[in-house]
Amino acid sequence: LRGLTLVNGRSAGSSGVVYANGAGDVEIIDSEVRDCSAGDNGGVVSAYGSGTVSIIGSTMTSCSAYNGGVVYAWYSGAVSISGSNVSGCSAGYNGGVVYASDGGAVS
Repeated sequence: LRGLTLVNGRSAGSSGVVYANGAGDVEIIDSEVRDCSAGDNGGVVSAYGSGTVSIIGSTMTSCSAYNGGVVYAWYSGAVSISGSNVSGCSAGYNGGVVYASDGGAVS
């Protein structure tokens, strides 16, 4: 996703914006994401057994989930947030911004 404004993405399950299950890499570049939520995992991105998750030059505001307010990555590649602003994001249980388990590095 590049150069987009995404607002009010919602899911009762996983991911308010991108759900990647056994998929390739996920990239959010030069975008604004706000007020997105998931009742379960990943307010913005849920990645299960997928490639890397990269958020570059973007703004994430007021995103939330039970686990991983912005990114939930399980058995996936590295998670990288660079040159981005993250504010007001939260999780009900684990990882206000990133929850990563059994995968690559987080930076």
